[in-house]
Amino acid sequence: MEIEEIAETIAEHEAEEKVEDGFRRRAALLISVLAMILAITTLGSNKTTKELIATSIAVSDSWAYYQAKGIRQNATNLALDQVEALLVAPGVTGEFRQVLEGRGQRYREAIKHYDSEADGSGRKELAAKARELEHERAQAERREASFSFDEALLQIAIVLASAAVTTGARFLIKGAAFLGVIGFLLSLNAYFLIIDLPV
Repeated sequence: MEIEEIAETIAEHEAEEKVEDGFRRRAALLISVLAMILAITTLGSNKTTKELIATSIAVSDSWAYYQAKGIRQNATNLALDQVEALLVAPGVTGEFRQVLEGRGQRYREAIKHYDSEADGSGRKELAAKARELEHERAQAERREASFSFDEALLQIAIVLASAAVTTGARFLIKGAAFLGVIGFLLSLNAYFLIIDLPV
């Protein structure tokens, strides 16, 4: 072997190492970017999970208060019916009649208040609040679905990119990049709710 051939072989080997180093650096950069996107996505997913739990509890509480108001309203209606039945009974006169009429008036006012209150604690207001919270919960469920798909794809992309570094298989890095792009788009979707994904 001549010196020129040896020098050429060394130069080819160094060129291959540079190409391989470039590939590994790009793969490492891709892994870093994917990990960063995954970290941001995980933060959003955790926040969404907490929102989902909180709104589910708030929806349940609102409907429970609504039902409690309904039960109290029904009990007051029954009491009003009894008062009205006593008022038409023979022999109810004088002071007793006035007491019954006063009590009947208080029951009527209470029934109105159970139905609607200025402070938002009436049945109508509670039902409206519960429906609004149900809408918020549905939004959180939509976000959660997108975050779930997103996290899975980003984790798979990181595994593929890591395998590409180890094996030198360039097709794996392309697959990782493809899944990373889809994961990033799903992350954007989770934050901005552009499309609905199956829950």
